[in-house]
Amino acid sequence: MPNPKSATEWLTTSEKKSAIEMALAGGMEPVEILRAVLANVYGPTERRRLIVEWAKRMSLDSSDALRIAQGAGLIPSSHPPRER
Repeated sequence: MPNPKSATEWLTTSEKKSAIEMALAGGMEPVEILRAVLANVYGPTERRRLIVEWAKRMSLDSSDALRIAQGAGLIPSSHPPRER
């Protein structure tokens, strides 16, 4: 049996919704939830897909969630570093 890409892969839609509600009610920030979802997920494309999927469930705009994730170092920037 193959390992899931994300610990959340096996959750149903209602279980994902409940997990988000409980995490937010417990004081977790969206970035902390995303960090937990992305644990053991490799590859920027898969990480971005999960960020967008979970952002929708948290009522976040996809671009805002991607910006938050990039700021937290969860995904790489698509822009080269600026020269100083």
